[in-house]
Order: sequence, then C-alpha cells, then structure tokens
Amino acid sequence: MITTYTVADYTAEDTSVEVTYTNESGFEHKRTLNIPHLEDGSIDQDYFSEILEGQLRGVNNKVVVGAITFVDPNAVVEEPAATEEAPA
Repeated sequence: MITTYTVADYTAEDTSVEVTYTNESGFEHKRTLNIPHLEDGSIDQDYFSEILEGQLRGVNNKVVVGAITFVDPNAVVEEPAATEEAPA
C-alpha cells in the first residue's frame, strides 16, 4: 500500500503539477494533477488536499488490481530508433 506521495514544486499560477507515488521497492508512479483555483486566482488548498487524498486512494485501488505500473527511477530509458520512410 502506498502511504505517501511527493508533489513537485508549483506556483499559484500553475494549473497542473506532477505527483510521484513511491512503492516499498522504491519504484515510482507519476501522474499529473490539475490544481484548483478560487475566483481570486489563489489555489483552493482545501479542495487540492481532497484531490491529492482521492488520487492516493485511487492509486492504491489500482495497485490492488494490478492496473498501475511502477518504474525504477534509476532505469535508463532508451529512445526508440528513428525509422526512415522509403521513397515513394
């Protein structure tokens, strides 16, 4: 079960933020969440906290059914090789 998460740095002007969930093996699952704002443009902290907690519950539910992937944050991701199209 995932019990903690890390929210990337954000400002009051941002509309989304990346949240990282880490499992017991140190592997990560990242998702981007929308940041709710009040009419005056400030962040709605209460609602944002509810979103974060709801997302944590959702991640844990998906972990239970195996519908979520955690990746090694230190793994080297290889870019797919570029393919050239044959001339027409």
